[in-house]
Amino acid sequence: MIRVTSYGARVVFAVFVLIPSWFVMFSFAADSEMKFTSLFNGRDLSGWTAMGNPNAFAVKNECILTTGASPYPSWLRSEKEYENFVLRFEYQTVGWYEGGFLLHAPLDGPASKIGFKIHLRHDRHALPLRSPGAIYDVADPQKIVNKPSGQWNQCEILCDWPTLRVTMNGEVIHDIDMNQKEDLRYRLRRGFIGIQNIGCQALFRCIEICELPDKETWQPVLPASLDGFTYEGESQWHLENGILTARGKLGHAITKQAFEDGFELQVWAKTNGNGNGGVLCRWTESGRGFEVQVFNTPDSTNPTGSIYGVAPADKICSADEQWFLMQIFANGSRAMIRINGENVAETDQLQSPFQGHIAFQQHTPNGFIQFRNPRIKKWNESNPSN
Repeated sequence: MIRVTSYGARVVFAVFVLIPSWFVMFSFAADSEMKFTSLFNGRDLSGWTAMGNPNAFAVKNECILTTGASPYPSWLRSEKEYENFVLRFEYQTVGWYEGGFLLHAPLDGPASKIGFKIHLRHDRHALPLRSPGAIYDVADPQKIVNKPSGQWNQCEILCDWPTLRVTMNGEVIHDIDMNQKEDLRYRLRRGFIGIQNIGCQALFRCIEICELPDKETWQPVLPASLDGFTYEGESQWHLENGILTARGKLGHAITKQAFEDGFELQVWAKTNGNGNGGVLCRWTESGRGFEVQVFNTPDSTNPTGSIYGVAPADKICSADEQWFLMQIFANGSRAMIRINGENVAETDQLQSPFQGHIAFQQHTPNGFIQFRNPRIKKWNESNPSN
């Protein structure tokens, strides 16, 4: 059963020593129009999907239990994706524990880098960017306020781009403008909510969410059918369920639609062993623009994420047989490439023209490459709020 609660006019809870601990509520005032929907019914995992080992999660005493079962990674995700929201939950660690609550998590790839994670631990020790309550590897909490194992903690997260505010046990521990935070401004702004399992036990309950209006606007890149492309070369192309697959010899599928400059292009890619290809931006009749390489071989000249022939990727963040996220930012002579949430290449030496078509490339005769749900939106490096 889905539980919906409506909160009255704005109330700020004052906490005094003599008030029982059960009265200590979340720090955020609740608006009269905010309605929270329960994400956990207390009986079973209806509305949740186990990613990885399903035995890593169970229901115990009307709580979600992370059992600690291997292997890593495994996580429990919400049924739907969310962009902006107020999320509330309670958690209690069992003995030695670390793990976390994932936000804007994708189906594939490292969720704590592509989306982000509120890091949870059993102890109360300050650790650089990995303290209890930290936004994992991004920001330390303003203070350490979590309770020892065996005691319940209350958390509330306001995520309303660009605002990220986290309250734990009545104390604000993060109040961040994500637009001004380099390690957050390029991350996914929509995704699943997830409970992470990395081999430890914890209990979660009272999970509820109030959705806030969406703000992001994306344009799909893939046409409705293969008729929306022009072709060059000898590759064979197949389009189904938002996935473009290419096999055979070298070839390109080029969108008939052209795109303006100043954009972020997101696309998920996957190759088989030693698969090779790429995404070309600003393709015109007179030139091929610039190519972002897909080639998951560390010892290559231009591994995945390289701006081919211009700026080689300085690290490998992807692997064959696994979907990985490519983010291509371009504006004028400047481009920046992120793979699975990490910057791998950038340049300010691109040449005009600064607009054109997008082309998908297949290069390995005996291999294949796939591109999933490419989408594009306007991008202004100084103000990526669109």
